[in-house]
Amino acid sequence: MANSKRLAINDKPEILSYSSHAKTLAILSTDKRYEAWFHSNYIQLICEKDFKDKGIHLDFYLGPSKDFNFYVNNPWLYSQTIKKEMVNHLTDNITEFAISCIDRNYYVDLHLDQHFVANDPGFHFEPHQFYHDTLVFGYNRSEQYFDILGYNPFYKSLKISFSDFDSAYRNCPIEKWYTVLYLYHYEKKRPGSQSKDYILDVTWIADSLKGFLNSTDHTRLFAMFDSGRNNLAFGMDVYHYYKLNLKSGDFWEDIRPLYVLWEHKKCMLSRIQYLYDHHYLSQSNYAYLKVQFEEIKNLAEFIKVTQLKALISKDHKIIEKIIFNCLDEIASKEHKAINELISALELPPHD
Repeated sequence: MANSKRLAINDKPEILSYSSHAKTLAILSTDKRYEAWFHSNYIQLICEKDFKDKGIHLDFYLGPSKDFNFYVNNPWLYSQTIKKEMVNHLTDNITEFAISCIDRNYYVDLHLDQHFVANDPGFHFEPHQFYHDTLVFGYNRSEQYFDILGYNPFYKSLKISFSDFDSAYRNCPIEKWYTVLYLYHYEKKRPGSQSKDYILDVTWIADSLKGFLNSTDHTRLFAMFDSGRNNLAFGMDVYHYYKLNLKSGDFWEDIRPLYVLWEHKKCMLSRIQYLYDHHYLSQSNYAYLKVQFEEIKNLAEFIKVTQLKALISKDHKIIEKIIFNCLDEIASKEHKAINELISALELPPHD
């Protein structure tokens, strides 16, 4: 019986806006092979047309989810979904269950009552109950703790004692999306996969970029799994619907949509670098596109910070005066830059 074990983790993944991305990329990005898959994806955006539908207001779109698992199509992550009621039926010792999973190289993803988890000054032992998914990736029997990754309130790794872990698990109700646990196993080649490796797909990138510009409903690509919903907007249309919902005044305190937009622009910029480094862009196209996408990323960062200032000052007018205008500017610049990128990808580099 091992005394301790710690699975590979990158506690600073490229996307942090939602844990569905952060925890998965924290595992995948420990292997550079993930880069081709990463840059072939994270292009399309999706949002609810009416934020009152209580879905994810604005996010990256990577295909359909199943059992709240957003990464069923990843080529290396072997995922198992287990009902919490089944785990509780099989064992009354969640600590030993988690240790056993880690010993077999499974990351454990489960919801915990953060009242027992957070240890940042001013955030530890919140007086109210707050449930959030947390990734368990290591343990130490001698010192009686788990290594976990989650929002605290910022995304980072920390330690939690076995006793607090047990309490955090047992105090999280079996309801809503707290009903399941996930076990992730990193496979160099996922069982059942038809390819040995993932190769950067420039044609798919170009098609995805066109879908973004045309606000294409990409759920239609997965019609065999998901019949789609008419309450969703895609690509460039998300700017219109985000402003529409923000103007209502009901959602302007939610910082996640603008954080997603900022991370989307960071991904677009890093994709330009990756495409150039792997000889899919000429020097002249790279130099031009890098400047364009840096401007877009900087604008997105500016409005993200502006929203925080508006929240502090409680000045709702800042949103309409600055953020709305900047979103229009981003959309205009992005439309031109993405068209240029598509053209560059459809022609072989020539310098």
